[in-house]
Amino acid sequence: MDEAAQTTLSRQALYERVWSRPLSSVAQDLALSSNGLSKICDRLMIPYPGRGYWAKAAAGRAPERPPLPPTPEGVEESIVIGGVRQASRRQRTRFSTEQRREQLVDAAAEIITAEGLPALTMKRVARHVGISEAQAHNYFPQRKDLLVALARRELAAMEARRRSEIDRGQDRYTKIALSTMAYLREAAGRGALVQVLTQSVEVRQALRQEREATQRASRDQVMSGLTDTYGVPADTARVMTTVLTAICLRAGRLVASGKIDLAAAERLTLAITMTGNRDLMRAYRTTPPR
Repeated sequence: MDEAAQTTLSRQALYERVWSRPLSSVAQDLALSSNGLSKICDRLMIPYPGRGYWAKAAAGRAPERPPLPPTPEGVEESIVIGGVRQASRRQRTRFSTEQRREQLVDAAAEIITAEGLPALTMKRVARHVGISEAQAHNYFPQRKDLLVALARRELAAMEARRRSEIDRGQDRYTKIALSTMAYLREAAGRGALVQVLTQSVEVRQALRQEREATQRASRDQVMSGLTDTYGVPADTARVMTTVLTAICLRAGRLVASGKIDLAAAERLTLAITMTGNRDLMRAYRTTPPR
């Protein structure tokens, strides 16, 4: 056994680090994997650049970085990274099925982000992780299967982040604001990749039913809150929810494509959604909200 050096950082210091260089470089300095560092940042609610950010930065088109949110309840301001780990001179060469699948999905994301969807082939992604094309087909029989797995992972991560933010809200207005900001910030980090993937006909077809189900469940939850709590008629609640959701989605696409910066998108989208919700609820509310 040998002891890996420990590093103690504040949330602010780690936030500054992950926005100063690519995540892989920062992770290497801290004796972590990129995935390990991103999980720490997610747990501590430290935003970090998404895929494609540094390419945009090199081209002078980097989106504005999101601000560091307040320290979550129960989280220490100081972070200790590192500790005791097993010394080994042998390089690991065997991976579990799930580890290899994740490795291939990561490689696909890197290739698409750097060179676009047409550059992705099973031969290319296999070479990227150091296995044969035949081996890669054992995990993903077709290129489409790999693309769908990547799209499903990115969309699930976006939705999980949005729902975790909603859970922090104590009232409807706060939940709306947190949900909107979480979606736009995820769009800034993951949106460009998600856009590329969902523009693929084969990916859209494969994910259509589950995406529609997710969107319907989210929409129904909002509609029932308006109807049950504020007395908004169901038809009116449906129209309002559809319109305001469309505004958020459009803003997310603009952020992902770099056509509007994150800060501006947050200001405009929050102004529209919050005002729309507030005015409608005031018009129909006859009893205090439960």
